[in-house]
Amino acid sequence: MIARALSLRGWKLFSGIVMIDILFLIASQTLLIDEIVFFNTYSEQLTYERSMELFYRMKSYSWVTYAITPILLLLKFSALSVVLFIGAFFSDLHKEITLGKIFKVVVLCEIVFILASVMKLLWFIFFAGNYTLEDISFFYPLSLINLFSRSEVASYWIYPLQSVNIFQALYVLLLAFGLSRIGSIRKGAADKVVLSTYVPAVAVWIAVIMFLTIDAMP
Repeated sequence: MIARALSLRGWKLFSGIVMIDILFLIASQTLLIDEIVFFNTYSEQLTYERSMELFYRMKSYSWVTYAITPILLLLKFSALSVVLFIGAFFSDLHKEITLGKIFKVVVLCEIVFILASVMKLLWFIFFAGNYTLEDISFFYPLSLINLFSRSEVASYWIYPLQSVNIFQALYVLLLAFGLSRIGSIRKGAADKVVLSTYVPAVAVWIAVIMFLTIDAMP
């Protein structure tokens, strides 16, 4: 199945992932965020009328999120592909693994994080009960963040704890597998490329987010 997906043209693979991602965004905003959730979130700061006004205003601008999703995904996939290609270049594998092939693998591996979104959606639909917008933003399935309550975690630690999760591990494994399949190289060589590039890149990104969060704190 993976081999068949990788045989598709890059733009077709990208278009498919973008469509799936947007569909889940629509499903999440429709099924998870309603008037009750919005009022529960802001009931202590706003009147019911004011909270409903903000809710419907937010709904009217939801199309912006859908419009910029393809751009954000393209930037994410492109940046990660370049990082992995640099690793392949320094491992002398750039003839076997071209930038275009890496891009296709990166796009396909995004399905792992879409599965995480599906699990999060199902969790809040069937198990979360009465929740707020803060609960939605705090929770990430199968991650370290779920070992703590919101009151126990400083804001700058939320993203790092969310980022350490089972899906990240699966993503690393799938990236390495995809590179080995599309580049016809040894699995060990593909593992080395991913571990020497993606993992440090994620660590740097987490550090940047932590710094920005701390800097934005009053």
